[in-house]
Amino acid sequence: MQVRVTDVKKWVGREETVQFREPWPLVVAERAEAPLKQPAAIEVTVRNTGRALLAEVHGEAEISLVCSRCLTPFWLKLPFSTVEEFREEPGPYEADAEYYRYLGDHIDLDPILADLVALAVPLAPVCSADCKGLCPHCGVNRNEATCECAAAADPRWEALAGWTPAGSEPDSDA
Repeated sequence: MQVRVTDVKKWVGREETVQFREPWPLVVAERAEAPLKQPAAIEVTVRNTGRALLAEVHGEAEISLVCSRCLTPFWLKLPFSTVEEFREEPGPYEADAEYYRYLGDHIDLDPILADLVALAVPLAPVCSADCKGLCPHCGVNRNEATCECAAAADPRWEALAGWTPAGSEPDSDA
C-alpha cells in the first residue's frame, strides 16, 4: 500500500489522513501464513515533523486460524497500530534501522503491515477463552459433547492412596 505524501512534505506541521479499503498486499498474506479476510481496512495519518514524516497506522486484520485446544477453525480479529518514522533519503530498506527511507512522493507501508499482522497472530490461538478442548482419551470435542472418560489418576500418586494425616485419627483415650 502506497501513501501519497506530496502535500504533507511541503509544510512542517501538515498532516493528512488516508483510509484504505483494498486487498491485502502479497507480502502481508505470505507473512501471516493463514488466510486473511478481504479487504484490508486501514487508516493512516501522515504528519510532517520537519525532519521526518511520521505515519500513524491503525487497522484490523481478520485471519482464519485453528484453535490450539479443540482444533476447530475460526476467524480472529487482530487489531494493530503503530507509529513509524520515514526520512527522505536514498538507500535500500534496512530491517534493523530505526526509521524507514523513502524517495519521491509515496511511502510504502507493505513491510510495516507485514510485521504488524505477523506479530499480532497469537502463538497458541483459542476459539474462546472458555474452550474446553479435546478429550485426551477419546478425542471428542468437549465444547460440543461430553464423554464418559474418567480422568486418569496419575500413577505417581498411587503410593499416597491409603495415607491419612497423623492428626486425623480419632483419639481413643478420650
